[in-house]
Amino acid sequence: MLESLRQSILAAQNAWSGCCWDTQFGTCEINLNGLTSQQASLAAKALRGEEAACWNLAAVWLEQVETDARKASDFAEQAFSRASVGDRETAIALLEHAIKLAARYPVVTGYKDCMLQLPAATEHADH
Repeated sequence: MLESLRQSILAAQNAWSGCCWDTQFGTCEINLNGLTSQQASLAAKALRGEEAACWNLAAVWLEQVETDARKASDFAEQAFSRASVGDRETAIALLEHAIKLAARYPVVTGYKDCMLQLPAATEHADH
């Protein structure tokens, strides 16, 4: 059961590391799907005027998305650690944090599926 939870967490973590959906960001309506904050920063440096400003804002927003994805991944990792020692309550709370972070964006991560597997995983954990 723990291995199944582990695989679900890995799948959820791999599903989201940044912007993976179409956007029409800012006044320039930039599609940021698949771009990183670093790429947006480079674009901003190569441009001038309103376009540069749009890309600068995009870089800041993408950094927030990437940070939230990393935090969600970390919460899920911690949840697995707690589940593996039978600490269901803490594991649930940690996964709830991951789910809330992902809910800010139109992304399907699978963290909710991990939550469904927690009861069985913690029943069979070593206490």
